[in-house]
Amino acid sequence: MAWRSVAATAAWMCAVAAAGGLGAWSLASADTGGRNARAVPLDDGGVRDKLAAARAASQDPGPRASSGSAGTGSPSGAPSGTGAASPSPARPVGGGTVRLAGGSATAECRTDGRIYLTVWSPATGYRADDVRRGPAATAAIEFEPLDDHSGDDHSYMLRCAADGRPQAASAPDDDDDD
Repeated sequence: MAWRSVAATAAWMCAVAAAGGLGAWSLASADTGGRNARAVPLDDGGVRDKLAAARAASQDPGPRASSGSAGTGSPSGAPSGTGAASPSPARPVGGGTVRLAGGSATAECRTDGRIYLTVWSPATGYRADDVRRGPAATAAIEFEPLDDHSGDDHSYMLRCAADGRPQAASAPDDDDDD
């Protein structure tokens, strides 16, 4: 009976080895489509080429509707009369970071005059509240102390100036959560 136990153990060992070998072969010969390939770092020339291509792509306005097609339907496929403005979204023309009491905010100013808050960062001891990031004619942000009894809230309205940079002005605090 001891030989049966040895034979059963040997059979199990062969089955485990065969399954392991089949799994390794399957992984080694699988086509991942480049998903697991290592990224090769770009050299200086490669970085310049990629940046130039990105700049060229961002400056290419793409297809535009002719000015003689008014009333014949919109180029974006929307029915005429629906107020569809243009097939391409407004692009950023400027932007910057505005330092404020209680934190800072970074915004894009778009070609259509609207502003879009991209990033905001509360100062130490503050948190951002009531953020309206846009895109809209104005954006809003409020920085309030982490401890409600330690200071005043700072509310701001942001809009784009004529030079394409965001400007902030104090706004009345209409939050009555004391």
